[in-house]
Amino acid sequence: MTSAKGVGYILISALFYGSYGIWSRLMGASFGEFSQAWTRGLVLLIFILIANLRFHFLKPIKRADLFWFLVIAVAGGINQAPYYFGFQHLQIGTATLLFYASLVVGGYLLGKFALAEKINGAKALSLVLAIIGMSLVYRFSLTASQILPAVLTCLAGLLGSATVVLTKKLSGNYHEFQIMLGYFLFQVLINGPLSLVLGESLPAFTQLQLVPWVAQLAYAASMLIANFAVIEGFKYLEGSIGSLIGLAEILFGIFFGWLFFKEILSGTTFIGGMLIIFAAAYPSLKERARREVSV
Repeated sequence: MTSAKGVGYILISALFYGSYGIWSRLMGASFGEFSQAWTRGLVLLIFILIANLRFHFLKPIKRADLFWFLVIAVAGGINQAPYYFGFQHLQIGTATLLFYASLVVGGYLLGKFALAEKINGAKALSLVLAIIGMSLVYRFSLTASQILPAVLTCLAGLLGSATVVLTKKLSGNYHEFQIMLGYFLFQVLINGPLSLVLGESLPAFTQLQLVPWVAQLAYAASMLIANFAVIEGFKYLEGSIGSLIGLAEILFGIFFGWLFFKEILSGTTFIGGMLIIFAAAYPSLKERARREVSV
């Protein structure tokens, strides 16, 4: 049965994940695909190391857990650049649909093959309804020149699912910040050299360039809170269920777009949103009904 505590944490994470669009819009083209990733990773890496000096939450990693730490760290380190690239070269609706469809499919696959979760009929139906809901919310269009951005956006979604679902292998034994430390480190190690090779520049620390840096710091704070909450939430939920509930991020993103950027909400957006909500709730409702019948 779905844990209310787990659902609460996932919804908090979705709220802060959903704010990424605000900060990305404010950052604009001031950062490159790789420079935005390594600078944010560096800020968060420094924050965690300083916090550890006060709270001493880092501890030796057991040999059996090294593999999962490495997989999560590499996935988290790589996925930022293709995510940013996809949203720069595709229509926002297309990129969002591809990313979240890949994210939730990845959550199902990892839940089944890495965590030995059962994918029953209710979960399968919820996956289909969620993808239909996302298709109603976001229009899909793709040209031949956009194949590479589309593939990279799907890759970012699959990598994103690994950074949250696989934390179930480690959460409870290690502090959330220690689990996050790995992918912040790899964000710097992977994206930093690539940014240097490509000659990407950073916005200057001037009053005229203040907004992109403030947005970057807000993005970093949102990432820290969102990842903390999602790791905590997945302690109590199956990977597939948590991935479905995490689609609330789409709804928060739509709300923020309407609130801050006056984006228009259509009738299909509302219908798609309701389908996403139903898809996230359906497995739990089905399980509750089954339990009541068996009592």
